Amino acid sequence: MDQHVSRQIKGYELREKIGEGGFGAVYRAYQLIVEREVAIKFILPEFANQPDFIRRFETEAQLVARLEHPHIVPLFDYWRDPEGAYLVMRWVRGGSLRESLRNRGIPDLRTTARLVDQISA
Repeated sequence: MDQHVSRQIKGYELREKIGEGGFGAVYRAYQLIVEREVAIKFILPEFANQPDFIRRFETEAQLVARLEHPHIVPLFDYWRDPEGAYLVMRWVRGGSLRESLRNRGIPDLRTTARLVDQISA
């Protein structure tokens, strides 16, 4: 079991690791005060504590937090601490587009057109 699962961080309870990459991991979590599921992207300290990264992280988090569009996952919260950097986003059920393509294959033309329209909006 992952060392972070079942841990509480700043009012969020980490419940399940749902993805992992070179910069960190993504967890399904629960925001206790408003009782909702969220996704938390955790960025490892070796990246999160570099001055260039800090500037980019702060700027990008502030920009993303201002975006409002039906096809953009909203950013609810972000912070940095000595253990890393965190982005808290809406939990979206159903997996990623990559997983869907891998599991179901290439969609028909109508579905592909709809996806391209949503991605490019």
